[in-house]
Amino acid sequence: MKKFIRLRACAFARTSAPALSVLSLAVAASAQAQGIEINPVVVSASRMEQPLSDVLPSVSVMTRQDIEKRQATTLADLLQGEAGFEFGRNGGPGTTTSFFLRGQNSANLALMVDGVRVQTDSLGSLTQTDIPLSQIDRIEILRGNAGALYGDAAIGGVIHIFTRKGKGQLMPYGAVSYGTYNMRDLSVGYGGEMNGKNLDLNAAVSKSDGFSSMNKKQNTNTNPSDNGYSKNSFSMRVEDQLTERLRLGVRLASTRSDTSYDKNDANAYALKSINDTVSAYARQQFSDAWFSSLDLTRSQLQYADMKNGNPYPLTSYTSSYLTGTQDALRWANSYEITTGHNASAGIDVLRDSYYSSGNYGYKIHRYTKGYYGGISSAMHNFTFQANIRRDQIDLDNTANVINTLSSSNIAATSTLLGVGYRLDPVWKLTGTASTGFRAPTAYDISTNTAVKQEEFKSEEAGVVYADASAYGRLVYFRTHTSNAIAYVDGPAPDYLTTAQNIGETKNSGVEATYRTNWRGHSIKISAVQQDPWSVSDNERLARRAHRYGSADVSRYFSGYELGAHLYAAGERKDSHYNTHMLAGYSMWSFSVSRKIDNEWTTRIKLDNAFNRDYQLAYGYNPPGRGIYATLQYQPK
Repeated sequence: MKKFIRLRACAFARTSAPALSVLSLAVAASAQAQGIEINPVVVSASRMEQPLSDVLPSVSVMTRQDIEKRQATTLADLLQGEAGFEFGRNGGPGTTTSFFLRGQNSANLALMVDGVRVQTDSLGSLTQTDIPLSQIDRIEILRGNAGALYGDAAIGGVIHIFTRKGKGQLMPYGAVSYGTYNMRDLSVGYGGEMNGKNLDLNAAVSKSDGFSSMNKKQNTNTNPSDNGYSKNSFSMRVEDQLTERLRLGVRLASTRSDTSYDKNDANAYALKSINDTVSAYARQQFSDAWFSSLDLTRSQLQYADMKNGNPYPLTSYTSSYLTGTQDALRWANSYEITTGHNASAGIDVLRDSYYSSGNYGYKIHRYTKGYYGGISSAMHNFTFQANIRRDQIDLDNTANVINTLSSSNIAATSTLLGVGYRLDPVWKLTGTASTGFRAPTAYDISTNTAVKQEEFKSEEAGVVYADASAYGRLVYFRTHTSNAIAYVDGPAPDYLTTAQNIGETKNSGVEATYRTNWRGHSIKISAVQQDPWSVSDNERLARRAHRYGSADVSRYFSGYELGAHLYAAGERKDSHYNTHMLAGYSMWSFSVSRKIDNEWTTRIKLDNAFNRDYQLAYGYNPPGRGIYATLQYQPK
């Protein structure tokens, strides 16, 4: 099934197009180019293995090579520039970050790690947006409504992270980095395979003195101290091929982080968090046609919100501590009916429990059962995909203040139908129509037990070009939301908000992606024009641009790989609750890396090269110009 193509960059060509020549000459040098992986195998689009050129929904892939070249410090910074992805952040790395996929709210996407959905908190917020990049092998970004595949809230799409798995001979690897804001990063690992066993061990430490995250011109009463952060992580993955058809594995992962942040006062705040995960899984091939996977995962998280070194005072809006546990069972099956005709089916079960201390704390229990099935078929020039999923969610929330119980029971069916038509060996037309839902959160039902799930309808039509050296996709997409959950302020003195189904939103637009190895250049381009709009409030949805895009170009020249990255975004509305507009901006980054030998590589990146002043959230500073150096050890 793994019909991927690896291409090697060619020698420098004098006949390169003028724009690309200027861009490549403007960059500074980097490690030996290996080219972009044009047609990798992906699994997120149908929960079955498919070459990227065959999938009907829109998917992008980031490989380990892409991750190392970008030298990003966080997942958000790594994904910036990928089609369909935007983010907002209250300051620098480690601070509160919101992901937006295909213009949807941050609660309307699914984050997966090795096929298992990560926890969300009582507000529906993702809890592992800061997963250490040293643990990641590849990322698949599935854009568009994927509710029929992944259930609740997978409306903007899915960010699917696959962790590193030991390959080749057992040997150590690692990297050390240093840069602006006294950033220090060290990661070490040991991995490989022997006698049917795969092993990967990884440990990392990241620290930075940071900068003052609040803009003093917009927030006059703020703590002037720098807002630093630290993060320690460890992961282990072990697999054993017990028989020719049975493979067992265990994965452990633990992350501790401590992030300083500011509010509009002179106090010092910090958020301390712990994320621990343990998984056991089995991969069984029952026959030449039937492949099955069973995963059992337990995740635990802890948040501690601190003020001046002490637990933050409890109010009706905040609580100092949050602890959460998630138990997940996933049973996934794929079956080749006949050549060109494949089926998938499975069960996802999640049991989540959360506890927040104090008079205004809560106890939450959420039980989710999802059953899904799908078919993918190729006949002559046509490709078909059909998926259906049924989810049952039971949610109980007990408020400590008056020991009251609010409950919600939700059942929803999501569907996806897709068709593709191949015009010739390189051009293909695609189209999909899908439905999905997002269940109300524990906070929503604690304010209004009658609130219903949000419901979504989406359509997408596109054209795909794919040959041995290039892959491109041009897509028109549209999503409409009914029963959207909005929040209405309550009476004085607390003004507690109440969730109500009074909202209607929509988004439509055009999305273009292109990647190629062309005359020695590795090129990735994305561009999006969209209209994320709140029909009910008659305004643009917050922190999402009307236009944004990126260009990434690199090439090998005289022992160096030269790289340049451009990201640009138009103006964005800051929030529904204010009238501030965030100005549009463009930002350049340049990289230099050189392969010393078969094991050692040096990398240098100049980030935000022209020190562009921009904001991802009103009142907060983003990182300024920075230079970062990395020494990487990776035996081949």
